[in-house]
Amino acid sequence: MRMGKRVYPLVLAALLALSACGQGDAAGPDSSPAGSTQSTAAASPEASETGEAPVEIRFFRVAVTQDPTKDRVLLELQKRTNTKLEFVTAPWDQHGTKVNTMLASGEVIDVISMDYDQVNYNGHARNGTILQLDEYLKDTDRYLIESTIAYDDVFKKFLVDGNVYGIPCINQPGGGWVAGIRKDWLDKVGLELPKTPEDLYLVFKAFKEQDPDGNGVDDTIGMTTAQIFDSWRVFMDAYSPPVNFLTGDGGDLIYRDVSEQRKKSLALVKRLYDEDIINKDMFTIRDRDLCLNDFTAGRCGIGFSPMWAKSLSEVKANFPEAEIELLYPTPHDPAYTNGATTNASDWSWLINVLPKSCRNPERVLDLLEYMNTEEGRKLMCTGIEGIHYQSYADGVFTGISQAEQDADWDVKDGEGPTGHPLWWGLVSTINGPVDFETYRGNLAEGLRNCGTFVSAEDKENNPFYEQRKLITTIPGEDACPARLDSLSQYGGKLKSIREEYEARLVLEPAANFDAIWEEYVEQMNANGLGEIMTEAEAWKAENQ
Repeated sequence: MRMGKRVYPLVLAALLALSACGQGDAAGPDSSPAGSTQSTAAASPEASETGEAPVEIRFFRVAVTQDPTKDRVLLELQKRTNTKLEFVTAPWDQHGTKVNTMLASGEVIDVISMDYDQVNYNGHARNGTILQLDEYLKDTDRYLIESTIAYDDVFKKFLVDGNVYGIPCINQPGGGWVAGIRKDWLDKVGLELPKTPEDLYLVFKAFKEQDPDGNGVDDTIGMTTAQIFDSWRVFMDAYSPPVNFLTGDGGDLIYRDVSEQRKKSLALVKRLYDEDIINKDMFTIRDRDLCLNDFTAGRCGIGFSPMWAKSLSEVKANFPEAEIELLYPTPHDPAYTNGATTNASDWSWLINVLPKSCRNPERVLDLLEYMNTEEGRKLMCTGIEGIHYQSYADGVFTGISQAEQDADWDVKDGEGPTGHPLWWGLVSTINGPVDFETYRGNLAEGLRNCGTFVSAEDKENNPFYEQRKLITTIPGEDACPARLDSLSQYGGKLKSIREEYEARLVLEPAANFDAIWEEYVEQMNANGLGEIMTEAEAWKAENQ
């Protein structure tokens, strides 16, 4: 890749003179309620070769467990970029509250990985609580990658009034998550790979009732399901693709969350729940790892993984006889979905924004730029050459040292074959390099043709190491792909209403199902859905 020939932050010291202004006082104490967040500050790295002190950067990202004062990958990242990192974090279910509190209070935070589905990104851009970045991104030599991402057509919906207020964290649609099934269990119960919702129902019933693991004990289920995590999508995408807007028979827009297709999906879950062939705690699970952990432990026959190259080896370690097949596309009704997938059409997940309190925007952008280079991705995905692995060429790592990785992070947090826990979500969830220079102006094609990091052993032995490229072959098509102001304003509230009524629809008596659904639709319309549909129809009329 030509990107590897560009000059990056070992010469960042030369850029420090450009950004010496704007560094404020150190941040004060966290203003959030006690116990709701944690913060880990780095010990002061040594000054750079030019004598410039490391630049302090407070970085908010949900669910960080790594300590930048001890983790050797993070220490190396700070050394290469001449920064002093402090992570501010919160649990997954407190993301929106924490981000809004930080922005409203003016707490000193230099960069926030914002979930734009939980926080009103457009609103914060317009009211000035996050910075406009166009002036900085004019320096395309310094910020080739960040400017390429920000202005490419694939991310134009994140422009607010034509201006850049954040740099999307790139990924492959759906983040790479795919359902996998124990093919050996299917063989045991005499079923084929499920392709339709009815097939899926029969698999769940057989995996619960026919002892697929052969131990003579009633201890297996189809899949450990959690409403707020990825496994839920196996059902919610059974009758429609994972998009915000569908097109009705008459060409009108339909909001998927109140569509007949969504109702059918919830009726499927209701059927499984009432027949006692699905886990009963699906609405209370808060551990994102539980669903996949139950699969690798042999308690269920379907798992949801972002990286089967890793998950396959974990299953094989426990059950050498296990055979895994990917459920891609997800079991679906072709009459409604035209080939549904479990993956949205977005090429992004979070968006990195710089709050008004950011002390040094240029150096924050330098850090983000570096982490998107091939050199930066190698570091964040696998670690330090000569320590965590021995050599690298054309996407393949040789001599990966499990012992050295274990010394810095818990491998279960890695979610990848080469897996530092922060390889995903800081700037990218693509487990490999992207050639931004060659594909400038056509980034979607560049993302489809990105490289794939893999260990030499997995490249030879693991059939799923390029799983994430598979995800790009059947993207969902949103009938209104715009980032609507009204959706930013009301999306968080509608999500809360949806989750409340999903639980009621499944848990309450079946005789109440239709009445609860009607009440749900009324509540959605009364809490902003009408404004969303008006704006969506206006966008469609203007753009189509």
